[in-house]
Amino acid sequence: MTPRLRSLATVTSLLLLGSAGLLLPVSAQLGDAKEGDARVRRLLEELEMKWTIDKDGDFRLHNEVTEDRSQLIWVLSNTSDLRNLEVREVWSIGFRSAEPFSAEIARRLLTENTQTKVGAWQMRKMGEEYVAVFSAQIAANTDAETLQTIIDAVATTADEMELDVVGTDDW
Repeated sequence: MTPRLRSLATVTSLLLLGSAGLLLPVSAQLGDAKEGDARVRRLLEELEMKWTIDKDGDFRLHNEVTEDRSQLIWVLSNTSDLRNLEVREVWSIGFRSAEPFSAEIARRLLTENTQTKVGAWQMRKMGEEYVAVFSAQIAANTDAETLQTIIDAVATTADEMELDVVGTDDW
């Protein structure tokens, strides 16, 4: 890899990683972490969606994208504050890699970010893997219709990338 490409890959990776750090995390959830935020629970019940609670107290949903494809979605219980706005994250994994993303893949994710109406691609290191995560932030006190719209958008976007990049349905 040329120094210019290595530099581009580093800058791109930092941009992807840095985009997640714009909000300050807080523990402003309502309810026990093991049960998840009561506001999210109420909305998911209203939407008649099925979920499980993970070890972090986040809601894990199995969303049918098409008849033959599905996508895992997480709706976080913990929220972040941005001035007077309390937000929560809804995210899904598009694909994973044992190696840091190539400059080509990082460039593609950044390009995709310019074409999305809500949310953005991020690169996260989870354990020993690098993971492409599509994430959207919404108001913590959102309504059921908005939550459904965001869940669908995140699921569809992550699933399309997964199908295109790896051709499987792992998530």
